[in-house]
Amino acid sequence: MSQPELDTIDRRILEVLQRDGRIPNTELADEVGLTPAPTLRRVRRLEEEGVIRRYVALLDPKKVGRDLTVFVNVSLDKQTKPGFQTFAEHMIRRPEVLECYLCLGESDFLLKVCVPDLDAYQRFLVDVLAAIPGVRNTNSTIIVKQEKSTTSLPLE
Repeated sequence: MSQPELDTIDRRILEVLQRDGRIPNTELADEVGLTPAPTLRRVRRLEEEGVIRRYVALLDPKKVGRDLTVFVNVSLDKQTKPGFQTFAEHMIRRPEVLECYLCLGESDFLLKVCVPDLDAYQRFLVDVLAAIPGVRNTNSTIIVKQEKSTTSLPLE
């Protein structure tokens, strides 16, 4: 799939939508210097081309009882396609796993896990991760304070 051509107005639309995905089309049009109809056509095209994948609400983890974030490096016994697929399928089904990446380097996967507390993380580590066949090693990094968090991609 080829990369869509994005002009200056498309990039400005994307910058504004990354900041506020619920902005009314009329306000978006004002911010990018177009009238509402062509602005809406551009947004629809960006959605159809898959540049805009979806719209979401970003929650404060602490306000919904998910106070502990842990990054986990996971190494498998063997680096095989079935092993990678099996592990990924397990992680996709786990609601506390917010992100799961197949990696090159010292570990095979990097997970971002969000749980209520250390006891919940211990249960996840012992009952879930350690129970998956082929998991050789895990290395957990507990987050003390988040210094930056953004979902906005730079469009320069």
